[in-house]
Amino acid sequence: MKFARPRVIWVLCLGWAGAGSGQALTESHEQFLCTSGAATRLVSIYRNASGRAWGSGGCRVDYTKGGETRTVWSSKNDYAYCTKRALALVTRLTQGSYSCRPETVEPPPENGSPQQAPAAR
Repeated sequence: MKFARPRVIWVLCLGWAGAGSGQALTESHEQFLCTSGAATRLVSIYRNASGRAWGSGGCRVDYTKGGETRTVWSSKNDYAYCTKRALALVTRLTQGSYSCRPETVEPPPENGSPQQAPAAR
């Protein structure tokens, strides 16, 4: 079926919409890694935590092509807008012979977080 792949993408992203809630923009985000032969594209959705510069629900969509990243969409208060725009871009890529897979990028460990103790000898 021609439209099976985009429907799968919608289901995955709908589950993500609440997953990043309350995390800062520079921390975790969702992304799609799209490949076609040696060509790679990356569609990243960043969500802003409440109380930050963009306010509650702010977001942006970055597109990486040829090692160059640019912000293609953003919203001050509508995360759903960013998700819809990112999914439309991923759908176009899959229709253009790219194979896309979703990924969640977790934030790095916080400074000062407890380190694992060395094993006792």
